[in-house]
Amino acid sequence: MSEIEFTIHCPVCSMTKINRSLLFSFQGIDHYFCSSQCLDRFKDRPHLFVGDPQRGLSPKQKKQTVFKKRKIRFSKALDAELTAAITESLQALMGIEALVFEGQDLYVTYDLLQVSLEDIENIIEQVAISLRDGLVDKIKRGVIHYNEECELDNLAHLTRDGGCH
Repeated sequence: MSEIEFTIHCPVCSMTKINRSLLFSFQGIDHYFCSSQCLDRFKDRPHLFVGDPQRGLSPKQKKQTVFKKRKIRFSKALDAELTAAITESLQALMGIEALVFEGQDLYVTYDLLQVSLEDIENIIEQVAISLRDGLVDKIKRGVIHYNEECELDNLAHLTRDGGCH
């Protein structure tokens, strides 16, 4: 009898390099992940990544991407060392498509299905604490975070015709 081989893919980013200790069971099926970032993303909204028999394929299974481009303004232009540290840390995240520094602005393009602005900002804050501490900036970021959360919730609620509710 021949043995069937198959490759396990991370349901969030489709990588085949899986960490077997990152396991989550959903609807009776074990799912393995490449990173804790992907595991956390899946736990938040599993229906973005797995479909169901009544409503069909999920956005990820349909190979959908939700690209966002955001501008993050720092209180001053960053020096080369800090720019390099932020770039390296952000490029380690799944879903980051492009990073462009222009003066005191960082333009970041990312796939919302894999990473959110909140995730990106958390990394930046870890690398450079207190660069952005203005109340107006926090309010603006809060509104963007809320909008992204609503968009992800809509995408996670599958409908029969494949659209959002």
